[in-house]
Amino acid sequence: MKDHDDDRDTSDELVHEALQERAQVARYLRAIADGIESGMLRLSSGDKQMEFRPPALCGFELRAKSERSRAKLRLRLAWRKADDHKSASELRIDSRATESAG
Repeated sequence: MKDHDDDRDTSDELVHEALQERAQVARYLRAIADGIESGMLRLSSGDKQMEFRPPALCGFELRAKSERSRAKLRLRLAWRKADDHKSASELRIDSRATESAG
């Protein structure tokens, strides 16, 4: 029988949940925005640290929900790591007709 840990990919996760003052949440969001814009984002919580290098194009999703006594706003960013991208040189497109010899 195979151990489930053997099937895991090399993913890593950092989770931080806490009740924060609105001003602190705004500072976190500004720091995240600055990191995305600069192409370098470092996160740490406790002894856990992660570093991201978001590319020029990122997937972005925003979800907002309002109920009677509760509101939610979710932001999601996603991108593929540089190692996962195939080289752009693999695709060649030429719209000019090739000249035949002779």
